[in-house]
Amino acid sequence: MKQVILGVMGLGMVAGCAGPRMVPPAEIAKGSQVLEVADRSMMTGALANESFKLGSYEVADVDRDWNKSSRFSVPGYSKDSTTTGYSYALKGGGASWTGSCASKADKQGVAVMGGEAAWGKTSITCECKNAGTTASVVLRGDSPESSKALAGELTSGGTTYKVSTVNETDKSNFSSSPAGFRFDGAEGSVGAVEILRPGRVWLNERLPETERPPVACLSAGLMLYQPPSNNP
Repeated sequence: MKQVILGVMGLGMVAGCAGPRMVPPAEIAKGSQVLEVADRSMMTGALANESFKLGSYEVADVDRDWNKSSRFSVPGYSKDSTTTGYSYALKGGGASWTGSCASKADKQGVAVMGGEAAWGKTSITCECKNAGTTASVVLRGDSPESSKALAGELTSGGTTYKVSTVNETDKSNFSSSPAGFRFDGAEGSVGAVEILRPGRVWLNERLPETERPPVACLSAGLMLYQPPSNNP
């Protein structure tokens, strides 16, 4: 009986220690398909299995050994200047997308916290490919005032969407990471991604059906991102 009680207490402590979750803007939450994350391990790195389910998709084959991986290739990012990089695959929906991401830290303004560069002091690029189709997202730390203020563009299907940070959470977020990012087009918001673990993706009804897999793939890349270490 004592072991059972302790087990229940342990589960309660785990549940009680759940981290903050992103609160999606109302205009994104309304009319959006939500891709929930399942079976995602807290472990990361070369020896960890970082695969997880993303709604009806599966994020698999995560490879962080970018320095030796011949599959890794992001335009504008050489292996000599890249501070972190990884590749992965998004499977499901009748097609398989291959993703790769890279980042470069601003060495003039790296805010070291436990040896990591702040989100706002990095440039991040992700690219997803399927046959002859390519989609990409680029984020830049444009605001010197906040490590959680990044901005950029997501391009898919010939359309470019504005990307901006979402910082609102259901409880205090003490990490250097923003809660997630939103994607906005000329007609309004088309989606968002939560990068706080475990993560979620919102695909709004304004986003064309054919663009949902590549946007989900790029969102998975942002969810997998880890700030580059400033340690040798």
